[in-house]
Amino acid sequence: MTISQHSLDEARERAALYALGALRGDEAREFEAHLATRCDVCTEEVRTFSAVAADLDQLVQPQAPQPSVRARVLERVANESVLVRQPAYEKDGVNFVRPTHLAWEAGNAPGIEIKTLSVDAQRGYVTQLVRMPAGSSLRPHRHADVEESYLIEGDLLVSGVLMHAGDYCRAEPNSVHSGVTTQGGCVFIAVYSSRDELLA
Repeated sequence: MTISQHSLDEARERAALYALGALRGDEAREFEAHLATRCDVCTEEVRTFSAVAADLDQLVQPQAPQPSVRARVLERVANESVLVRQPAYEKDGVNFVRPTHLAWEAGNAPGIEIKTLSVDAQRGYVTQLVRMPAGSSLRPHRHADVEESYLIEGDLLVSGVLMHAGDYCRAEPNSVHSGVTTQGGCVFIAVYSSRDELLA
């Protein structure tokens, strides 16, 4: 788990394991240190799961599992936990990426930051998470192939059209993007050709 930043799903997973006493050693100490930073999300999740665990304890008579069963369960939890904390991994032919575990890198203009989610070398396509600070602009570029953009948050002016969170746009091959700007800042997903031409 990333201490400085985590999703609600990650908070719930770790809180549930902690409330059930399934975290051991360094993982338990790391989570307790995180709780000491007064993370409201994790603290509330621990409180909720602890209450549920207490109710379950009163409903059934505790029975110790066989050592082999307990060992297999804890091993599986540990393996899954390692996968969850990896930035990218493949499982059963499906690729997963957790952007919260990736560092932001410099984009194609001052202040622009990117996280590369996927590179399709065969098709020559790149999928990126793009973050633009307030008042910034992308460098003008010509599209070698179709470019798709999905705005996650903020505002983005594209070809004179003001986009808001949830909006999508598709740029056709040989079209040009210039004057792509944001007033208040934004984050969006871009899928584009690695052969795009920067014009300035």
